[in-house]
Amino acid sequence: MSALRSIFELEANQIVLNFAHGLVFFLLGFAVLLKSKRWSDLTLAKSLRWLGVFGVLNAFGDWGSIFLPIQEEVFSAEVSGILWVLDIAVTALSYAFLLYFGCRLAADTRHDLYWIPRLVPALYAAWLLALIVAIFAGVVDPVRDLGSFRPFRVAYLYCFAFGGSIIAAWALYMQQNGLRYLGLDNSVPHLRWVGISLVLHAFAAGAIVPEIGVLPAGEMNDAWFFVSTGIPARLLTGISGAIMAVFITISMEVFDEEFQRRIDEARRVRAVLDERVRIARDLHDGIIQTLYALGLGLEGVLLSLDTSKETAKAELRSIMSSLDKAIKDVRGYIMNLKTAHEDVSLDEQLRLLVRQLQRESRVPVRLRSEPIGAGIVSGEAIENILLIVREAVSNASRHARASEINITLVGDERAINLSVADDGVGFDPSEAPKPSAGEHQGLENMRRRAETIGGHLSI
Repeated sequence: MSALRSIFELEANQIVLNFAHGLVFFLLGFAVLLKSKRWSDLTLAKSLRWLGVFGVLNAFGDWGSIFLPIQEEVFSAEVSGILWVLDIAVTALSYAFLLYFGCRLAADTRHDLYWIPRLVPALYAAWLLALIVAIFAGVVDPVRDLGSFRPFRVAYLYCFAFGGSIIAAWALYMQQNGLRYLGLDNSVPHLRWVGISLVLHAFAAGAIVPEIGVLPAGEMNDAWFFVSTGIPARLLTGISGAIMAVFITISMEVFDEEFQRRIDEARRVRAVLDERVRIARDLHDGIIQTLYALGLGLEGVLLSLDTSKETAKAELRSIMSSLDKAIKDVRGYIMNLKTAHEDVSLDEQLRLLVRQLQRESRVPVRLRSEPIGAGIVSGEAIENILLIVREAVSNASRHARASEINITLVGDERAINLSVADDGVGFDPSEAPKPSAGEHQGLENMRRRAETIGGHLSI
């Protein structure tokens, strides 16, 4: 033990230890500030930045104790004294931020503790005011006796370092149930290790303090610990900081998981909205057009009743057949079963559609198509193409006052060209009514369907 003690008694090794100690806490603070997420809904995210501020300021306080003795030959004694006052104030402020982190996290977790964080600024202000008064009263002399700072160091270590570490560990422990409730169980063991490191830090930094003539610091202090163990207490605080840095960095992966969940949720919402738009298009281009054709058919039946009852009966049978198909289509939409089959070629399915349109429409519909092998066009593409044709034929029947509608399908394995032409009055596409809720959706639906399957619509 004496050999171990002699190693740390060397001034050079003390400088290395202090620098490494500061580096550990700087990395802790930098990592926390870099990875903390203000947008997160987790309770931990709201307070985590204060732990990062603690780490950075604590590092500056450590490095100040290394570089200030070197600068004493450059600055006057008065300037050096002011710098030492700033160094102890910054170190005390760093531990005040640790205490604030614990209190803020506890208050965010248990709302009945909302008043606790408000005490921290008052405590630090009281400590700083007492230090300033002691300096002006001559009780503390930073120019001639740095040892006169010891009572104030002990005060902030007991209050801020020990209290902050214990409260922060307790507040982190309270996060376990919330993380488990959100299904983020993987982060619980890591936060538990952060809590353990904070308890170790409370002992090494907040209980093992500089020696002063009053209890408990008179008996349990850094000199006693060094003589008893052969290692300085700062080595333990450095180890606790290293453990804290490692596990708090790992535990912050919970933010990545939360962000991925948000992306997945956004995708699900987008999928639902896209499905609603798809269903609306399908209803408009399929069911509504069928119902409109049935309405035209019924008008024809009404006219036929006065001339030929047999013709009226035949038209009614055709209408009933179309109505049965419309009912099946509605069921298919509800059960999400309405999908074109890839094992039937596009030209064959188009031919079946034209037969149905000829029954529904009062305008002759003719088809000229080239054979296109089954499987060349996907089921989704076939379904969209058929609905485009149905919409185009419906528009020509309703608005164009056409006497004939011609559908032409040509293509090969590389591309397909489908045209629907009529001899009606026509219209200017640039002057077409803009789509509105429930009206004038046909042209826009046709265009979107074409884009969905990698095609282009030209009117």
